[in-house]
Amino acid sequence: MMIDERDGADVTPATDWLLGPVSREQFLRDHQGRRHLLLRRRSPGHYRELFSLARFDELLSGSGRHAGAVRVVRDGHADGGAAGLEDLYARYRDGSTLIMPSVHERWPPLRELCRRLAGEFSAECRVNAYLTPPRARGFGVHHDSHDVFVLQVAGAKRWRIHEGACHEFDLCEGDLLYLPRGLPHEAASAQGASLHLSVGVHPLTWADVLLAGCEAAVSADPACQEPLPFGFARTTGGRAAARERIRELTARLGTALTPERLADDAVDMALLAEGDRLGGHLLDLAGLARLDAGTAVRRRPGLRWESRRDAGTLVLAFHGKRLSLPARHEAAFQRTADGEPFTAAGLPGEDGLALVRRLVEEGFLTLATSG
Repeated sequence: MMIDERDGADVTPATDWLLGPVSREQFLRDHQGRRHLLLRRRSPGHYRELFSLARFDELLSGSGRHAGAVRVVRDGHADGGAAGLEDLYARYRDGSTLIMPSVHERWPPLRELCRRLAGEFSAECRVNAYLTPPRARGFGVHHDSHDVFVLQVAGAKRWRIHEGACHEFDLCEGDLLYLPRGLPHEAASAQGASLHLSVGVHPLTWADVLLAGCEAAVSADPACQEPLPFGFARTTGGRAAARERIRELTARLGTALTPERLADDAVDMALLAEGDRLGGHLLDLAGLARLDAGTAVRRRPGLRWESRRDAGTLVLAFHGKRLSLPARHEAAFQRTADGEPFTAAGLPGEDGLALVRRLVEEGFLTLATSG
């Protein structure tokens, strides 16, 4: 049972806002993973509420001792680590591009955009901000290993896309450019400074799912922790015995790695890519000592989660973890998950308070009065 919870709010899909007026269906059919998409909006303030040059300046000037986290690139080459904030400004004045990686972790509107896009793509999304001074170039011709949406926030940049023929154009404030992974490209600023956001979509691969499943299965099987026999590499018989034992162990892994389990793992990994929703959790933990059957709690707002039955237990997946709950709690759990405030006294069955305490402790529930 998959739950995509928005607490009853009518939320416009992030892809509709990002790609409009191109529909999501048209994008998936004609562009994703195939060819670039250029959207000319002729709307300079289109991204004003999302990010701005003033916001970049604020984040940069507040970097202080963390200024070294900002990357510096010039004419296709990394410009070494910055000694401090003034050094960053000096390099920018001298023609270097300043790259603020993972800027979504520092600015809530971008973090929310990543969370919503991750939910739609079932992939991790990250945002880097690129500030290039006038008449300068950061990287030379290169390609990315993931899809990228380029959002031109301020100024303009001239792009060259090597997609069969060379496509050359200016990306102006408010425009968007989509680049599928592997597509060679380069860009340089014009007469003024350029600020753009690079929204990278990092999808799960089959290799990610299979490797994670193998690692979990191997870690859980004591037989896989046994050492190989002493001196096995020195004799023909030792090597033959190793082959036989490997055949036995891989057969055990094949039994453990069922399509159902791996698909569940993939869903959990996709949920984790959306990030956590743990605001106020320390206040909840501080309030646990006072929590009783009459304390009002609710499911954490905006949480993405999944519940499923597995071998007589109820498995709850969220925030990249799985909780196993006794099957007798299923009716009570359904009441906890509907998003409305409730108390343990109002839950069906027994041990309602114990269930509530555990779900608050794990971050699934929050005190209705937190914050």
